[in-house]
Amino acid sequence: MEDNGWTEILESLAGLENEQLQGLIDSSKLGFDGNFTITASELVYSGLCQYYPLIETVIQDKTGKHLRLNLEKSVPMGTESTSFRVEIAAANVTDAILKPDSIAAVPSYLLRFVPYVGSSAVLIATALRQAFYRASREHGADQLYPRQNDTVTINVQTLLKTLGNVISRAKFFRIFQQGDMDWFVQRAEPKHRISEGHIQREPNTYHYRGLILTPGDAQDLYDWLLAQGLPLDPLAVLSKAITIPRDQILVFPYRLPDEKAAALFTEPASVHQVVSRALAPQPLDPTLAGLCDRLASHLIRPESFLAVPWYWFQRVLPELGDDLGVLYLMCKNCCYVDWARGKDRNTFWVPGGLPTLQGWIRSETLPKRIPHAKPSKRGRPKSTDVSPESAYTRQWRQANRDLASQYLCRLDTRSSETGTDWHLQVSEVQLTAADESLKQALYAFLFAPPDPVSPELLSTYASNVQLQRAMLNNAEANPVRLCYFETLVGAGLCQNETLDPAQICHFDTLVDGLNYYFETLIEAGICQFDTIIKILNKLKYAPFINQETIPSKIVAQAVGSAYEKLESSTDNCDKRWDYNKLLKGINPELRKRIQNLGLEKSFLAWLIAGSLNAEIHSPVSFAIATVLENQQTPPGPAARLADLQAGELSRMLKKTMRRMEQNYLGPAINSGAGSEDLESLLQPVADNPGRLKLLRRLADALDVKD
Repeated sequence: MEDNGWTEILESLAGLENEQLQGLIDSSKLGFDGNFTITASELVYSGLCQYYPLIETVIQDKTGKHLRLNLEKSVPMGTESTSFRVEIAAANVTDAILKPDSIAAVPSYLLRFVPYVGSSAVLIATALRQAFYRASREHGADQLYPRQNDTVTINVQTLLKTLGNVISRAKFFRIFQQGDMDWFVQRAEPKHRISEGHIQREPNTYHYRGLILTPGDAQDLYDWLLAQGLPLDPLAVLSKAITIPRDQILVFPYRLPDEKAAALFTEPASVHQVVSRALAPQPLDPTLAGLCDRLASHLIRPESFLAVPWYWFQRVLPELGDDLGVLYLMCKNCCYVDWARGKDRNTFWVPGGLPTLQGWIRSETLPKRIPHAKPSKRGRPKSTDVSPESAYTRQWRQANRDLASQYLCRLDTRSSETGTDWHLQVSEVQLTAADESLKQALYAFLFAPPDPVSPELLSTYASNVQLQRAMLNNAEANPVRLCYFETLVGAGLCQNETLDPAQICHFDTLVDGLNYYFETLIEAGICQFDTIIKILNKLKYAPFINQETIPSKIVAQAVGSAYEKLESSTDNCDKRWDYNKLLKGINPELRKRIQNLGLEKSFLAWLIAGSLNAEIHSPVSFAIATVLENQQTPPGPAARLADLQAGELSRMLKKTMRRMEQNYLGPAINSGAGSEDLESLLQPVADNPGRLKLLRRLADALDVKD
């Protein structure tokens, strides 16, 4: 900033005696970067725009410079100027499982290599391209596809995992050894490094070969260039090739290898190589080389991808197998979504039908597994009496047809010059049978939750991030069966301060409901609890889960204060029973007899059993009569509870009543000594209020104070 220049300018503006203009300038920031600048907020900026011609004239008269007005950037309160966070959620269960936002991009042209190198090599090349893309993202948005000579180090196990482990490690290296991957990448020279005095070999590095044509496409392009007279006028022919439709040069939908024809190209070749051979002996010049680049992009379309959810690779591909899976991708690539007219196409005709599909996927048996929408009833019916070996084969074939029918189906046939064409229908990516069962179970759980769970509890869970995190930690540590919050604390996965008492009750109630409802799916190996919890956490903003409207802080503070008051009055766990105080309210003669016979503990056990029995109206009278007259042995659960210290039993009663008052409905009320015995005595009472009433009666009988 030049102070002298601004000083003179401001003096001239002050001489105008315009108070509004002076106020606007005083509220702005003045600067100089070759021209004079005024930076102001949005409100001040709009006012200065009205005075811009006047200020610009004064500046030009005084300095010969120009003025630039800058709008000061404003940021909403609570946000950062450079970044913001987006929480990924799902609108329904299918989205939560399928994760449509997680997409793998399969290069469309890459599928044209399948008839030459097979499905497995193309799948590996697809995974390599995805690894190239992830590695190139740090270079900017211009890296939409990997460029030649980029190098990326890839972990083999991770790469195979991205393909759902449909290809084994041994098969992966066998494909590289056979040379099928040489069409896509080339192995670099091995490198070594010295570590702690030892020479260690670094991981193998492969170089991407760039945009290349299949041998058949290279031959078609070569023949077309010669037919158009490339050597006579190469500039005109290449310019024409860039503008005409690709189907006038290449064979679509896929070019099959022609073993009978004497082909010049047996390996993949770049457009530059094809044009150079067609021009020979003339050399390429800079202009023609530039046109070759454009022709390569026109034919190969490097920006054209088939978007496939990663779910398909992880869950569907292992069930379909590599051949059927890649055949589905090839057929899917022949369909399209028409956003201009809203008319999507999910069917197409395969010229030649069965033989063509067999050539596409290099398999004679696989295309026969594609079922017909209306199977023919002609021919001999299936025999019902078959050998075990034949039954196994029949079941295997039927299972394969059922699996293939979920993605490919033959609708019709027609006769043509190429033979019998097939009309194929291609389905969208669907959930597997196991995930479909999980989806139905989740919807049933959400819309008709089991007894321990209520819609209000699900709403509370959806609104509480701490509950969600604690439950996810629980599921990751216990994927087969969830445990209670106290167990998580004991294992060091959570702290007592993580949840307040009310939230702990909600947590344990939800644990019981989830364990009860999904135990069948877990035992069948369909899913694990970490999957279920991740799906539930993604659904917290779904329209069918109502968010909690009561401020959670108010509830937490109210429950927390009550909990602190209750804990402060809790008896010492080591406190022994004061039988004199316990027997104080009964007849002195009867009390003396019980004490002389040493039946105090037996009386306590029968008092516990009677208090927790809804059919007994006077637990004290029942305990006296049973001990002195009937002299019966108390039941096992009651006797074991009587063996507990007074403070321990009192604390368990208080904790149980507190949880029930906070609508805890789980079958397992507590954990630790006496919890199962207390649960067994309360088992005959089904409703929660009835159990709470009996517990309060026992607390009164034992003189347990809040």
